[in-house]
Amino acid sequence: MAVVFLVDRQRLQNFIQDAKTPLLFISTFLFYFSLSTFWSTGEGTFTSALKHSFYILFFILMINHVVKNYGILRLHSLIFAAAFTLLLLTFIFVDKSTLLTGRLENGFFGAPSNVIDLGGYFAVGIISAFIIARESGRHWIYFPASLLFIGLLLTQSRGPLLALIVSSFLLFAKYKHIHLRHILSTLGGLVIIGLFFYFTGYGSEYSQRLIDAYQQSYVRFGIWQHTLELVEQRPWFGWGFDKTLSFRNSLGAVVTTTHSVYFSTLLKGGVVGLILLAGVVSAGLGCAWRRFHEAMALEAMLYLFSLMFFITQGMFVIGSPSEAWMLFWLPLAVAMASRRVAPQVNVRAASFSD
Repeated sequence: MAVVFLVDRQRLQNFIQDAKTPLLFISTFLFYFSLSTFWSTGEGTFTSALKHSFYILFFILMINHVVKNYGILRLHSLIFAAAFTLLLLTFIFVDKSTLLTGRLENGFFGAPSNVIDLGGYFAVGIISAFIIARESGRHWIYFPASLLFIGLLLTQSRGPLLALIVSSFLLFAKYKHIHLRHILSTLGGLVIIGLFFYFTGYGSEYSQRLIDAYQQSYVRFGIWQHTLELVEQRPWFGWGFDKTLSFRNSLGAVVTTTHSVYFSTLLKGGVVGLILLAGVVSAGLGCAWRRFHEAMALEAMLYLFSLMFFITQGMFVIGSPSEAWMLFWLPLAVAMASRRVAPQVNVRAASFSD
C-alpha cells in the first residue's frame, strides 16, 4: 500500500485533501508524545516512539486505502472474520468447567490478556456484522453476531457492553422507518440470546456480576484520584511517555494503569497532551458526523463505541500493534474513510457509441 501511495501521488493528495484536518491533529498528538520521552523517567526513546507513531499513521492510511479501493464490505468482512475466529478459538481452548462461572479468560496463547479488551473485540465484530448486513443484505450474519454478543456477556465486562448499548442509540436517530426484516432480525437475535440464558442459567450469574461491579466501581475512582494527585505535581506537560502507576488500591491490589486513556493522557502529557487528544477526538467526531449523513451511521456508532470504551479502560494508545490499535485507531480510521465513489459514466459518449 505504501508503494501505491508513493507511485500514485494523486491518490495520496486526494486522501490528504479529504482527511487533512484529522491527520493534522493526529500527527501533532503523536509527535508531542514522542517528544515527551525527553522528560520521561522511563527507558523509552524519541526514535522508538516516533517509529510507532509512523506505524499508526500508516495503519490509518491502509484502512482508507482498503475502503477506497476495495469497498466497505471487504474491510468489515475481514474485521468480522477476525473477531469471530477469536471467538471460536476462545471457546475451543477455554476451560469449559469455568465457562459459566468465571470470566472468559485464558482462552488460548494468542488471546488478549485482558477480558475487557476481548469484549471490546467482540463488540467491534458485532458492529461490523451490522455493516455487512447493510451493505450486502445478508441478514443471516445476525446469527453469528448473536454468538459474539454471547461471548461479550461471558467476558462479564461491563464497559464494552455498556459502550455498545449506549452507542447503538445513535441508530434510532437515523433509522426512523423500521422494516419488517429489521424486526425479524432483532427478534431472532434476542431469541438466540434468550435461549442461551434459559438453558445455561447464566442470567443469575451475570446479574450478580453486575451487582458486584457496582460495588467495585469505586475502585476506579480511587485510581483516578491518585492519578490526579500525580498530575498536580506536573500539570502542564505531564510525566512523559513511559509513566505508569505504582498504586495499591482499596482492595489491596497493585495498580499500574489508569484504567482510562483520558486520565492516562493527562498523566503522561499534562494539560497540553489532553488538549491535543481533545483535538483528535473532535476531528474524529467531525468525520463521524459526516459519515452519519452519508448513510453510514454504523461507522459513526463504531467511533462512539470506541470513545466510551476508553473512558474506563486502557493505559495509552501509542505503542506496538496491540488492542489499542483495534479499539482506538481502527474506529477512528473507519470514521475517516468515506465511501468509494463509483466511476461516473460519460453519458454523451455512451449514447454516441450506441
